[in-house]
Amino acid sequence: MVKLEKITSELFPRLYEAFLHDDDPLSTEDDWKNVFDYAWDHGEGYSGYAMLDNDQVVGMMAMVFSRRLIGGVERKFCNLHTWWVREDYRGRSLAMLRPIVRLNEYTITHFTPCDRIRAVTRRLGFKDLNSQLRILLPQPIRSRRSGALSTELEFDPDRISPHLNAVDQRILLDHLPYRTGNVLLASGGQYCYILYTHVVRHRLPYCHVHYISNKGLYQKNETAIRAALLKRHSARFIAVDERLTSDINFRNSFKFWAPAHALYKSDNVNPDQIDNLYSDVVFLSLTGLPDMSHELGQRLRRLMPGVAIEKPVTPQEVGV
Repeated sequence: MVKLEKITSELFPRLYEAFLHDDDPLSTEDDWKNVFDYAWDHGEGYSGYAMLDNDQVVGMMAMVFSRRLIGGVERKFCNLHTWWVREDYRGRSLAMLRPIVRLNEYTITHFTPCDRIRAVTRRLGFKDLNSQLRILLPQPIRSRRSGALSTELEFDPDRISPHLNAVDQRILLDHLPYRTGNVLLASGGQYCYILYTHVVRHRLPYCHVHYISNKGLYQKNETAIRAALLKRHSARFIAVDERLTSDINFRNSFKFWAPAHALYKSDNVNPDQIDNLYSDVVFLSLTGLPDMSHELGQRLRRLMPGVAIEKPVTPQEVGV
């Protein structure tokens, strides 16, 4: 008999054996376990639904529940991910939608849906969420002086945490079990806390900034923060979500449409208030970008005319 069952920590080993072990070669069993067995109090007690046939896992839809302070009001969020149904049970796929329909007070996101899921969820009122990224290139040598910091950056989460307000401290602590990076810039009695992931996919390492607590302070020091992240991780570029930073003027950057086609459904949260925190994108350091080696090379040639670029360019080679 086919049934849906809430996913709890006891069910995880069967999920991993049925599908997860082969889903992402860069994610370990511990990585996946952290995604399903997240530690913060979210008020639900489960992390998605599994489809079982006589206790055999034949499908799943994972969920990450969280509560965020949006405009001074606590809002409930649910990120959908890892929606899978075994091929011989695809006729029952729509049964996985029943739990979604019951999430009335949640802002629901899905950052990595396939085309089939996009078509189905749109019928439930899901809308497209702008997936455009701004790619921040290494600064040429002549621009380095303009990017000087008035204070140093702190990367150690243990030293960052005491300086944060309650909201930012909770974000930092909730994401500590995952492969995230943290940066603190303090200046003039203010601070800017940044959470990012170091993404190594398509053999093209980059840093994806997901959260900026103080956009004004970030913008004033963006050039130097960019240089520090590139150098720290030997990254090729920085990516930031356009919907969250459309009011910031970035030098030496360009817009790039990410093909992930994110979706959302909400009655009380605007698209520009939705970030990637508490989602599979951050937890597993996923990418929404294809292999950008060619385009990145073209952009760097325009940035540094006359310089031959015959191999992958490192930040050190452009003076970072």
